[in-house]
This record gives sequence, structure tokens and C-alpha cells, in this order.
Amino acid sequence: MIAVAHLGDFPAESLQESVMLPPAETRRQATEKAQETVARPRWQTGWLFQRGKRKPVWIGRYREDVLALDGKRHRRQISVVLGPVTSLSKRQAQRLLSEKLAAINQGIHKPTVMVNFEQFVVESWEPIILPTLRPGTRSNYQSVIRHDLVPYFGRIRLAEIGPLEVQQFLAGKAKQRLAASTVLTLRNRLSKIFADAKKWGYIHSNPAEGAQCPALVDGKERRTLTAEQVRLLLAELPEPFRTMILLAVLSGLRRGEIFALRWKFVNFAEHSLTVAQSVYRGHVAAPKTKASRRKVFVDEVVLEALARIRPQFYQPDDFVFPTERGTAMNPHNVLNRVIHPACDRVGIARVGWHVFRYTYSTWADANGESIKATQAQLGHTNPNLTLDVYTQTMPEAQRRVAAKVARVLLPVAPKSEAISEDGKRSESANSMNVQAVKLVGAIGFEPMTSTV
Repeated sequence: MIAVAHLGDFPAESLQESVMLPPAETRRQATEKAQETVARPRWQTGWLFQRGKRKPVWIGRYREDVLALDGKRHRRQISVVLGPVTSLSKRQAQRLLSEKLAAINQGIHKPTVMVNFEQFVVESWEPIILPTLRPGTRSNYQSVIRHDLVPYFGRIRLAEIGPLEVQQFLAGKAKQRLAASTVLTLRNRLSKIFADAKKWGYIHSNPAEGAQCPALVDGKERRTLTAEQVRLLLAELPEPFRTMILLAVLSGLRRGEIFALRWKFVNFAEHSLTVAQSVYRGHVAAPKTKASRRKVFVDEVVLEALARIRPQFYQPDDFVFPTERGTAMNPHNVLNRVIHPACDRVGIARVGWHVFRYTYSTWADANGESIKATQAQLGHTNPNLTLDVYTQTMPEAQRRVAAKVARVLLPVAPKSEAISEDGKRSESANSMNVQAVKLVGAIGFEPMTSTV
């Protein structure tokens, strides 16, 4: 029986107690091929009684068929809360109980399989569903199941997990000060498992559907690099890592797309790269969304850098950034062994791969590029993601807005000029192509005029 503080505050499904009864009485039903043993159908009206003194509630009790793991049919006794006595008359409570018994009395009730959560997930769900998922998604499911779901729900029978139990689980995770996005992920993973259990006939409803999660508050600070910081980092990196970061900053590619890039996907004549694959933990696969499978246009300086590191003898299927064995590099190893030490040497905060995407999007927005064009370059399905998450406001752009508003609202006021600490007037950012020329010029590349 599930302990509840105030029984009258919960719906009928929030309290259930079940008692396993001896194997159901059976009868022999003759068929043309064999003798089949089935449970004897019996009409029942159930039992109705009150429970509790301070806040009495109507309790309905009835029996239903269940299937054990060995396939044998049993009957169990179920008790459910129908509602508070103060709100329901006895006739109304009996009507609610009759509605619950309708499927059983009509012979259309499908017996519940008596399997606990861990048995279902490990023995039935994982072997069928996990092979269909991408490596990254599969790894996330396995981590959530092992560390969060099984420890909490593992020994509870699948059919006895209701909306209340799911909500209590999520509330407990929220009290542990987990990020709201993490709690939402737990709810979504749990809902997927229960949805499949419902589809396969193990349960009749999805208890995670509609469960409440903490409001998502995006308090994460997203860094972008200035042009000077990018110049310092590029100047400190050896090849091919210098070209790798130059490509990341001036294309907006994801890390998996950079490390899965092959020479056959580089079109020097068209100034473009085709994103047809992505790599995750050594597994190369097609991008998971249609928007991610795209053509990305890059500046001449990026193509010049790629041409410099291209081997004299290569195959079209060779990776642009391979290991000594010809496989794709590991992004984590490159970050920890090469990028972070370089950041430390030049005195800038350590960066992650997403910082280069944020930087690209922010520079494009500051130079007035179309949000649809930037969305296509980044491979986003939703333009709001490009604008709200990946694009950060640059201080120079904010200063220009402030100056424009001041000139409109105070046309008679004398115009002032923003002076930097060294006494020089601050300049707005140039176009993306001029930024690229400055970057590569600072590290020894020949500045070129872009045709893109």
C-alpha cells in the first residue's frame, strides 16, 4: 500500500494496494487444434467501503487478472481511492467503481504483466530500443537508467508506478538542486520508457505523461572570443590544430562535424564544405537532423589553410584531421592536450568547442548577417535557437544602439564620442571577411580577398 498524507487530495489512481490471490480458477475450452486453458470470466460488482476518520474516503476493491513472468494467469485484489466522502455520495462512488469494472466484466480487459521496472527495462526495453538510437543518445539513456531510474523504481512493479510516484521522484531530484534541464531530461527519458511499455501492453497508461518539472531558467553564461583572443590562440597553436580552430571559428561547425570532415567533402572551387557525417566517441554516422545535413560556405582563407595541410598523396575518404592510424581524432583529447594548454600560455580562459560556434554566430549577428543565413550555416532547425542561445550581444553593438537612441531622443544635445582608455575612438567591427583576413594575417597567412 502506498502511504499518502491526505488521501482526499489525490485522484482515484493515486492510491492502490494489491494482493496476489491463488491461481485463477480455469476451465477447459475445446478448440479444433488443442485444449486451451483460460481464466473463467466472472461478473463482479466489487466492494465499496469507507476508510479514515478525519478525512474519510470511498475505497473500491475488486479483482483483476494478471500474468506472471512465467506466463501463468493469476488474480490480484486491487483497492483504489474513489474520492472523499464529503464530495461523493455512495451511489456516485459505486458508479465510479462500476466504470472501472466495465472492461473486466465485458471481457475486454487485457491482463497486466507482473514485471518490475528493472526487469522490464533491462530484459525487454534496452535490447529492443537502444540499438535503434544514436551512440550519444544511447549513452545518455544508459547513464540515466543506471544512475537515476533503476535505483528509485527498480523493484516496483511496472503497473504499480503511477503519476504520484513519478512526481515524487522528480520533486526529489529538484530538491537535490539538479539543474531544471536535467530534471526535464529525467522526465523525458522516463516518459519514453513508459510510452513503449504502454505500446507493448505492459501498462494501460503513461504515468510520466504530464508530470511537472521545474521551470527552465537559462542562467548559463555563454562565452564568446574577441578577435584579439582568437589571434593569440591561433598564433600559439601548431598545425593541424591551428587550421582546425580557424575552421571552427569561421564556419560554425560542430566538433563532431569537424572531426568527421573528409577531403571529398571539401569543395575548393565552390568555397564550401558538405556536412554529411558526424563522429561521437569514435562512431561515425550521418547527422541526426535534416538541418544538420547541409552545405557550409567558408572564406578563402579557410580553404587556403586546408590546402596547406592537405597531404601530397591522399584518398578522398581520408579524414582532414586524422590520427597517425588514419582514424578520426578524439575531440576531448585535442581539447585537453592541445587547446587548453595553449589557452593557459596566452593568458585567456580555457574554452570548449561550443565557444567557437557561439563566437561565429555572434560575429555574424554583429555584422548584420541574415538570421536565416546564420541558421543554415550552424545547422539549426529552429531560428530561435540561433538567435536566443548562440548569438551573444557584443559591447560595441550595444554602444552603437545607445548612441543612436540618444541622438533620436535628444537631437539638441551635443554629440559625444566614445573614448577608450588609451584615448582613441572605438571602432565598430568590420565585415566577417575582414575579420578573417585580420586573423590569418596575424599568424602568417597571406591575406586574400574573399569571394563569398
